Amino acid sequence: MNLVTLALRNLQRRAARSVIVSVSVGLAVASALSLSALAGSIEQGTREGAAERGADLIVLSRNASDVFSSFVSEDKRDRLSSIQGVEAVSGELVMYAPIDNDRQQLVTGWAANSYLWKLMPMRSGHTPGEDEHGVVVLGAETAEVLHKNIGDKVNILDEYFTVVGIANYQSAINRSRVFVLLSDLQEISFRQSQVTLFEIKLAVGQTSARIDEIKAEVARAGSLTATPTDQLLQHDRNLLVMKAISRSVSLIALTMGALSVLNALLMAVQERTREIGVMMAIGWSRSRTMASIVFEGVLIGLAGCLVGIPLSYGISMLFKYIPTIGDILSFRPSLSLVLPTLLISTVLCAVGSLYPAWRAASMSPADALRRL
Repeated sequence: MNLVTLALRNLQRRAARSVIVSVSVGLAVASALSLSALAGSIEQGTREGAAERGADLIVLSRNASDVFSSFVSEDKRDRLSSIQGVEAVSGELVMYAPIDNDRQQLVTGWAANSYLWKLMPMRSGHTPGEDEHGVVVLGAETAEVLHKNIGDKVNILDEYFTVVGIANYQSAINRSRVFVLLSDLQEISFRQSQVTLFEIKLAVGQTSARIDEIKAEVARAGSLTATPTDQLLQHDRNLLVMKAISRSVSLIALTMGALSVLNALLMAVQERTREIGVMMAIGWSRSRTMASIVFEGVLIGLAGCLVGIPLSYGISMLFKYIPTIGDILSFRPSLSLVLPTLLISTVLCAVGSLYPAWRAASMSPADALRRL
């Protein structure tokens, strides 16, 4: 009888207990994967949104701990535009604001002459003209949720705006935005002459070395830092804290799953003491005895992963219902997200089975056979 057959037979003996332990490991795996996916979705959604708008570099205040705490003077735009290799610069004011007094939405303000308006894909209507104030363009998802169409009114910070366009972006964060003229948003939010960040579009053909030089010149423009769009939230304090919390909670959950395996296998070893003694008496080595118990723990871990993966996917699909941030999340499962969690889960289950395995292997055949 090989180790696989023996481990499966032993797990089937106490099928109910094996299922319960596997489910507990599965819940731990689902929790770990869901938490990791949540942090990853925020980062991925934000990065995709910036790339879709055509930005190559995002310029923030150097002292800002996150995007929303960045405050930059609007007059920095001219200095940034003069840098060689920079094709276009657009100041952007971004904030969460109440829409129609009952829904928090991400509101973005761009100057009337911003290149970002020209790159905006429109489903219907048009972008604001330079002399057109009090108007708004809704992302397609926002228009659908708010049941708004061209010509309807939208209340933002107790000011009414007329919908003149509906943008047809593909990324979740852009489809859920509300776009207004920068001057209008500055006025109603009392942030005159301020922006949150600058979006820079580089001229075609810039080398990596030249991009590094541009980033250095941006830094010299005054307490600013330039970040490539694919690294936008790499140093965001809120996201780093969220990732740290998710890793900690995930590790605790997986450890609890491993302790469940340890407890179940301890009981199994106690119940099979005489059987273990017989196997050792007919020639099973201590290492083979330990391996048989450890393999049971690994099988429980793998069974838990089979439960946890689809469960975590189901949980992740509910991200869009999270208040405030649900609209900007973009969950896409990937092996880079799943494999580390599965590996850690399997290893912890194997570690959890080591003590029961050692206890089984440390018994002498004579003592084991005397126990009834």
